[in-house]
Amino acid sequence: MKNILKLFLVFGSIVLICVVVFQLNSNSGYNVHVYKLNTGYGYEISMDSKLLIKQDHVPAIAAQHTFCNSDDALKIANLVVRKLEHKENPRITKAELDKHAIALNCLN
Repeated sequence: MKNILKLFLVFGSIVLICVVVFQLNSNSGYNVHVYKLNTGYGYEISMDSKLLIKQDHVPAIAAQHTFCNSDDALKIANLVVRKLEHKENPRITKAELDKHAIALNCLN
């Protein structure tokens, strides 16, 4: 009887660990789409086919400049998604743009 109880405890522990690991690695459900504009790039963030954020300009700067390249747009979009996943304010700061080396002066 004790062996069966031990077996159930071990099996239950393994199942619990697998569930926790799966939940930590599961897709958050947010989708990022970087798109080309006439003067640069922008991004959209959606969830379940519902558009949540459409960003045609680099956030946190006074001038309305588009992202110089798709990589910069993707970096910031992914940063916004990480903030949303952690239930943080998705606002981007100038310091975050600097930290991620986002180009602000590009020839369009």
